[in-house]
Amino acid sequence: MGRLLMLRPWLAGMLLCLGAASVAAQERAPKPGFEVISAQSRLVEQVVRLDALFDLRFSPQLVDALQNGVSLNLLIEIEVIEERDYLWSSTVTTLEQRYQIVYQPLTNHYLLRNINSDVEFQFPSLESLLAVISALSDFPLLDYSLLEEEGRYLGEIRISVDRESFPVPLRLMSYVADNWYLSSEWFAWPLLP
Repeated sequence: MGRLLMLRPWLAGMLLCLGAASVAAQERAPKPGFEVISAQSRLVEQVVRLDALFDLRFSPQLVDALQNGVSLNLLIEIEVIEERDYLWSSTVTTLEQRYQIVYQPLTNHYLLRNINSDVEFQFPSLESLLAVISALSDFPLLDYSLLEEEGRYLGEIRISVDRESFPVPLRLMSYVADNWYLSSEWFAWPLLP
């Protein structure tokens, strides 16, 4: 009996340490969210081309939904804006690039489909898929002839989960729960420095 009483404080101390370590690990884990890290454009053969980097951290709820048969659509919105001195800025063009992520349980792979071009790629893990989609490279943004020589132009970009593509029950959830709808802030850069 005396030994049991000696083990209780030790056991309680171990459980307390494990609980504290678990809380510390959760605090260090990156919070779910989307962020545009950088964006820049350049002129190549009279076409303005865009390179952008994203930080995409899915919530556990989105990963769980994906692994249980819900496809996730990502929406990249891009705007080109002409800045004016005396009038409001004017939007030159607006583009939307859409991607669909689907988990395939039979092969244990993830499928990334560019909805705009209907091109598909298969990945062995969600991490490898996110590494690819986190970099938009050499994207043809617009024809240079649409811009005025003396104009000042800004590009703006953001990336989000397209909640309108969710099944209705999840769509409703995405309007009330932050972990179901992830979106970056708009990121602006000088179109052609």
